[in-house]
Amino acid sequence: MVQTLIKDNRYNGKYVALKDFNDFTVIGEGTTPQEAYDKAFQKGYTHPVLTFVPVKDMVQIY
Repeated sequence: MVQTLIKDNRYNGKYVALKDFNDFTVIGEGTTPQEAYDKAFQKGYTHPVLTFVPVKDMVQIY
C-alpha cells in the first residue's frame, strides 16, 4: 500500500520536517535538511522526521 505523506504541492523539491512517524503535520521546510530541522527545532520539536518531497513527475534515482 502506498501512502502519501505530503499532499501540498508547495513543498515539491524541498525538505520537510514532520512531527513524527504517526503525525504527518509539516513543522518545518527548507531547501536543505538542516534548514527544515532548524525551523522545527525553533518551534520546540527536538526529534522531527525529515523527508524530501520530490518534484511531480521527476525521475528519482537512489
